[in-house]
Amino acid sequence: MKTWEQARTEIKSLSEEEKNESRQLAHIIANLIKRRQRLGLTQQEVADRAGLKQEAIARLEAAKKMPRFDTLLRVSNSLNMEISISPRSSKKANERAAEKAVG
Repeated sequence: MKTWEQARTEIKSLSEEEKNESRQLAHIIANLIKRRQRLGLTQQEVADRAGLKQEAIARLEAAKKMPRFDTLLRVSNSLNMEISISPRSSKKANERAAEKAVG
């Protein structure tokens, strides 16, 4: 098991793009876990619905490595969820939109 110091060092070595990818993946996985728990489902029940093994759900939830997109789709579908893509909001974009609305 990694120490916090090792994890911190590893995170600092990531590029901004890699950090962004990690944040996005963490967000998706956290939402899948929350949904599973809200529905009162076990990992095995989600695996059965998705046609996967329980171990695959455990690995996904542990976020030890990048999951395949089809795995994310199967799990999200089994939880009656959708994966969507939307524009990233940025502080500058929000400021420009506010300026246009006022000006």
